[in-house]
Amino acid sequence: MISPRPVLVVGASGFVGSRVARGLAAGGRLVLASTRHELPDRVTVQAGVVPVHSPDTAALPDAVRAACAHAGVPLPGAVVASIGGWDKGAPLLESDRDHWSETLASHLTAHLDAARALVPLLEPGDPYVVLNGAASREAMAGSGAISVTGAGLAMLVQVLRLESTGPRFHELVIDHAVTGDGRNEDPAQVRTPAQVVRALCELLDDPAAPAVRHV
Repeated sequence: MISPRPVLVVGASGFVGSRVARGLAAGGRLVLASTRHELPDRVTVQAGVVPVHSPDTAALPDAVRAACAHAGVPLPGAVVASIGGWDKGAPLLESDRDHWSETLASHLTAHLDAARALVPLLEPGDPYVVLNGAASREAMAGSGAISVTGAGLAMLVQVLRLESTGPRFHELVIDHAVTGDGRNEDPAQVRTPAQVVRALCELLDDPAAPAVRHV
């Protein structure tokens, strides 16, 4: 049964996040689409999507409360964190130190910051799903920082799940390129946004869902 409480999608302006927000809304769920930037038109015109704009993670809980009050909807009953993205460049030993630090901040620390900010909005047993990619399990030349932060993110979710006395934490690993993402060069396999959303819904709806789900 679909919860009447909204799903908060963090990172809803990104390639995957925007498609997740649209897919959840198309499936009849109310979506709070959160982003630091302007939402793309393909998301804002979707019925069932409530925009939440907050340039700062610390201010996100207040932005969520304000958006819910304005739209006349309850606080979220689930969080989907689609934070970070894909990057390919120089080998690790040749990469820029600032780029390494920025990737750690945007792909790993940002997830912890988001969880700290948003868990207080959730009730015990509510799902908190973190999206991760294939590089978290497979070392990829030219994307070393992504592989390292992805592996760290997998462990972060495990620790949060172990320590949680409130929401249930899950990791959704997208093992292949998502259809239409031009950043992936000649992928051997692809997954459609619909496949990602279907796997995500299984985690959202099943209290006994596994800690990690691959798609």
